[in-house]
Amino acid sequence: MTSEHPLDRIAVTGVPAASSPPERRRAHRWRTIGPLIGVVALALAAAACAPPASPGGGTTGDAAQAMNQDRAAAGVGPLAWDDQLSGLAQTHSREIAASGSLWHSDLGAFLRTPWMAGWRSLGENLLVASAGTSGWSAEDIWMASGPHRANILNGGFNRVGVGATVDGSGRVWMVALFGAG
Repeated sequence: MTSEHPLDRIAVTGVPAASSPPERRRAHRWRTIGPLIGVVALALAAAACAPPASPGGGTTGDAAQAMNQDRAAAGVGPLAWDDQLSGLAQTHSREIAASGSLWHSDLGAFLRTPWMAGWRSLGENLLVASAGTSGWSAEDIWMASGPHRANILNGGFNRVGVGATVDGSGRVWMVALFGAG
């Protein structure tokens, strides 16, 4: 009794599998599947090298752009926008706006979760400001504060995500999450 691999019975390019010797079938299969595997590998590599998503416009995008301008003026490389950090920042901005008070996320707990395994360190800036505060103005406020400025200009951070929520009275609640990944 011989054990056949299920793929040994598949007809390839119109030639029934049963009509060709097993070695020839396997060689033909790899000639057919090999290039497909190569294309998939190239697509995955290209996706990994693709630039991160753009922060877009508006308050969050303006804040990220302002941070990168200040980093450039200080001789520090730019922060790339990161959708994962942005999602966390947006969630936290909603939470602090709903609570009516500023409180920091447990960044150490984030780093211990499997879905944050690629991150080495995180930093966080928080802000509540008057109605109509822009991303540019929020970043100016952060730059005027030593600890917030330190996060913005920290050359160890290479990614950023920003979240902003406007509460019922129009106040702007912002979170910037910085990451080294």
